[in-house]
Amino acid sequence: MLRFVCLIATVLIPVGAVEAADPQKFSPAQAEVLNVRKAIREAGNRRDIATFSRYIADDCIFSDDDGILRTKADFMEHLRRLPPAYDRGVDARDVIVHLCGNTAVINLRVTVHEQFTDADIISESRQTETYVKRGRSWLLVARQWGNLPVNFHKPIAVDTSVYKDYAGQYEWRPGDPLEVISVRDGKLWSRMGGSEDEAFALGRETFFYKEDLGSTEFTRDAQGHVTGYTYHRVDGQEIHVKKVK
Repeated sequence: MLRFVCLIATVLIPVGAVEAADPQKFSPAQAEVLNVRKAIREAGNRRDIATFSRYIADDCIFSDDDGILRTKADFMEHLRRLPPAYDRGVDARDVIVHLCGNTAVINLRVTVHEQFTDADIISESRQTETYVKRGRSWLLVARQWGNLPVNFHKPIAVDTSVYKDYAGQYEWRPGDPLEVISVRDGKLWSRMGGSEDEAFALGRETFFYKEDLGSTEFTRDAQGHVTGYTYHRVDGQEIHVKKVK
């Protein structure tokens, strides 16, 4: 249910959000496509089904963040039932518009809010929309979106003196860059390739990262030395990472 509701929230970005968040200049042709997207957005916010439908091709493909395909009829029916204030998308940004003849592709990022009883569920979504010009009108023919991995767990207080045990180099698999875990200013950091991220405690030896939905649980041998860690994927699968230095 949560995933299907997000199908609507990805459409209903407030009027002017893209323009306010993205000051870059677009060509007249790019602006024409963005204006169609704006019209779709405004009609959806008003629950103006007739106007909304005119901008959507009958064979439009909607692919949601679970990879499930929805038809235009599915989308229209759900929009028709959804109260106007139910969901909202804010802070549309990183807008890219590519044109190739009578085809246009828009890619952007948006923050989605969905209300469930007393909970405001927040997701970061990246969306790709494809438009085709048929006659003098641009029509939406495909939309795909997926949630970005943002972890909303709250860190707990732990004894940071054990962080020194985790420092070292870790191998996920041969040929991959080594992960370097270090301690700096009383915080635990992980660097792999060019990026470095802070690890936050979930438990005594379990950590998470803000841009990752999984968790890391360090392992020790009988003498108490750290030998690696188990990376727990959000889908229940595990990866065993070895400490090599």
